[in-house]
Amino acid sequence: MPKTAKIMAVAAVVTWSVCAFGSVQDKLARFSTPGPDRYSDGSIVRDGECYALVWSPTGTTFSGFNADGTPVSSNDCVVLAGALAQDGKCRDSIFQIPAAEYEALKGGEWAVCLVDTRNLVGVPTGTRNGKPLRVNRWGIVADGVTITDAASARPRLAAATPGGTRSSASAVRATNLSAVPPNLMPPQITAIEVSDGEVWLAVDGTVPYLDYTIVSGKTPNDLKTDYFSEVVEGEAGGEIAIGTVKSPARRFFKVKRAE
Repeated sequence: MPKTAKIMAVAAVVTWSVCAFGSVQDKLARFSTPGPDRYSDGSIVRDGECYALVWSPTGTTFSGFNADGTPVSSNDCVVLAGALAQDGKCRDSIFQIPAAEYEALKGGEWAVCLVDTRNLVGVPTGTRNGKPLRVNRWGIVADGVTITDAASARPRLAAATPGGTRSSASAVRATNLSAVPPNLMPPQITAIEVSDGEVWLAVDGTVPYLDYTIVSGKTPNDLKTDYFSEVVEGEAGGEIAIGTVKSPARRFFKVKRAE
């Protein structure tokens, strides 16, 4: 979808005070949630968490996110994302879509997703260039988007109160696990050190949008979750170290994504 790719670069979050400066031919996507929106563990979303405006072809449902913030299906589009969470919900938000780019998406299905972008210490990592930096889990907001012409929306927007809510959508929960990008190579164990009752693995080929842990067992064909293993964030271009407790029951090791 060559034209779709353009919208990713030029779409912009529009605040109440600058809506009037957009072209009258542009489209405005407006949405919010009543809250409380939650992560998969039931905790309320933190301020600064990410919501994403997504698009899929007519008659389809958004396929979901890869962990790097891209859509699982090449037919879908992550139009734009922002750190919009405040007080446990998505605050009233408007995305401006230039008219020429909207034509490439005309007639498709629009939706909003809550995206869990938290790192290991629970802080949302947010977005870069309008895309989530990482996606742990996600959830789709039902009936959450209104698309209007910029010209017809102006009078209503001028009278609106910043920070207010406007949505018939329901609260959302980010329960869907993101996918590992299909072309991502698995991490490689480059060294093993055993000392003082501990086993440490040096691991190469990790990425910062995934967390990693160890599976282990007595034989290579019987690897299971290692409940003593650390969970460590990946690091682009460098090695990470993951430790676990030494045990006769854990003689073979593999590193996998921590879910």
